[in-house]
Amino acid sequence: MVEKIQMVGCAFLPIDRKMKRILISKRSMNKKYFPGFWEVIGGNLEFGEDFEDSVIREVSEEINCKIKNLEHLHSRVMYLDDLMYITVAYYGELFSEPIFNKEEISEIKWITEVELEKFVFCPGDKELLKLGFEKL
Repeated sequence: MVEKIQMVGCAFLPIDRKMKRILISKRSMNKKYFPGFWEVIGGNLEFGEDFEDSVIREVSEEINCKIKNLEHLHSRVMYLDDLMYITVAYYGELFSEPIFNKEEISEIKWITEVELEKFVFCPGDKELLKLGFEKL
């Protein structure tokens, strides 16, 4: 049922192959859903965008960076509160150091796989990160 789709979005995992790290962000306390939770970079697909364009736009808006070596990671469907959330996830490298949008994000952090348990993530994001660490 189409009316039950809450969100179609894209996620991006910035990776650092050399240090075997992935960049995560902490949601602003002003966010309606999951304020203060950690997550992967990303957001909603806008009308007329394809998935790659959405990722490029979101990375630019959220951490002011361009992407190199963009690769598809995983596509998923999650059901929360009787609604369907569709996410297409990618990973890749950044051309420059991230500078985060303080309206969207309160903090960013490069983490290693052993640090995953230290953070409270939005639903499904820890699983995406585990898949991302497999690519390192």
